Amino acid sequence: MKKNLVLMFVFVVFLGGKGFAQSAEELFKKGFPKLGTELKCSEDKTNLTPQEVADFREQLKRLSDADDDIIAYEAGALTDENYKVYTNKELKKTDIDALKKMIHDKRWKIIAYMGTLTKYGADDMECKKSITLFRQSIKMKNYEDAYNYWTYLFHYYPMSTKSIYSNANKVIGYKYNKASKEEKAAWVDTLMMAYDLRIKYFGNDPKYPKGYILGKKGRDLYKFNKAALEEAYGYLKESIDLQGIKSEDVVLYEFMRLTEEMYKKGKIDADVVVDNYSLVSDLLSKRLAAVSNKEKTKKAIDGVDLIFSNSEAATCDKIIGAYDKKFKAEPDNLELLEKIANILDKKDCTDSELFFDVAVRLNELKPSPFSSYSIANMSLKKKEYKKASEFLNKAIELETNDSLKAKYYFKLAQVSNETGNKAQSRSYAQKAISLRGNYGAPYMLIATLYAASGCKELSKPEGELGRISYWVAVDKLVQAKKVDPSIAEQANKLIGQYSKNFPNKEDAFFLGITKGSKVTVGCWINETTIARFR
Repeated sequence: MKKNLVLMFVFVVFLGGKGFAQSAEELFKKGFPKLGTELKCSEDKTNLTPQEVADFREQLKRLSDADDDIIAYEAGALTDENYKVYTNKELKKTDIDALKKMIHDKRWKIIAYMGTLTKYGADDMECKKSITLFRQSIKMKNYEDAYNYWTYLFHYYPMSTKSIYSNANKVIGYKYNKASKEEKAAWVDTLMMAYDLRIKYFGNDPKYPKGYILGKKGRDLYKFNKAALEEAYGYLKESIDLQGIKSEDVVLYEFMRLTEEMYKKGKIDADVVVDNYSLVSDLLSKRLAAVSNKEKTKKAIDGVDLIFSNSEAATCDKIIGAYDKKFKAEPDNLELLEKIANILDKKDCTDSELFFDVAVRLNELKPSPFSSYSIANMSLKKKEYKKASEFLNKAIELETNDSLKAKYYFKLAQVSNETGNKAQSRSYAQKAISLRGNYGAPYMLIATLYAASGCKELSKPEGELGRISYWVAVDKLVQAKKVDPSIAEQANKLIGQYSKNFPNKEDAFFLGITKGSKVTVGCWINETTIARFR
């Protein structure tokens, strides 16, 4: 009786119930002796040799074969003739569920590992098929399907194609918008991880390198998580440091926007705002001369200028305070001098002692269009009009950039206006307009010249009629805001004032002039316009 009980116990322990003759781990090692010895998923490797790729793929095939054996065993169809890895007898004596899990885990671990070391990973046909389906889904804006393909490629074939990452913000953005408030942070983390992997696998791309990727990462981080201001600001700063003039217009604009936000929250001082504006403004100016699509860059320049002009950090006192010590510490630093003079000019801080000292030093170190312009600007502030004209003409002579040359001509127009030569002032303003079509300020100046002219002379019809100069003045203001929307508010204000000074229709009637009549204003103006009345 005791002997029978012992035999029964052995049977239960080794062949059934909770005990097995061979553990799942032992059986797995027996079926796959290479895995863990010759073939290891080593974190030290940076690539796989062709032989290693072939060996891993062979083991993946063998893992699939083992899965087939288990399926056949559970269906009662496994025999000694059709098994591939494990016999019916071996599977009877082990923990099937544990073995299935080991096979599953090892298979996907190898697939993920190969994807980080080879372009098309474990299965190039499957990978290329998934890429095609992913791209089709993106093209059709079917982001639900696209996400399924994306997550598969992202986890198991991360080196296969850049489109996994260039489209990540579309796919993750879609999931983010559908997610609950509690889930949104996880989706932002996923998107940031995608940018990190793009840098890892495609950061050396000559067209879209690490700096470009960081620019997109910083923009998206702040877009989806306003609380990550400092981190996003850091990414954009690093992006610009790496990209320089190749920085995207939108990245430069966003960096300035985040700079202002950082200042408002007390995370940076005014001098950092001034420095960042100077950096961004300089890069955008250089880009404007180099890019073919100038409208985008002009829009970015206008946006950056608007942010800075509205910033509390952009007062003359703060700008001078930020740069006075730097100038005194490095009076021979040409790049610094040009930066200081440029920003003081843009903020109309040219009557400061700092601007004068910088302008003079600039001209001593390296006579240039800008140094000549800077001295002219300072001379104009001091009402030294002859000297101002001399240096402005010198700046125009040396300058090759039409946009900057237009600026210098406009300043000449202001000098001529100050000396009472209105016809010459208009001539210079028209020259500025011919060099930069979207320059509204010269139109505004001409409008004020006309309004102040007091001209009564009509050459068509001949005669005299008071206040007719306001007609042509308003015409110029309308042109000004048409070419340069940024000055529309100022132009509209003057249009409202000048329109109240139009001639009255009773006086015009005696000259045969009615509303809508074409007339030509004489004097030195000689412009044709349409009659309007107050």
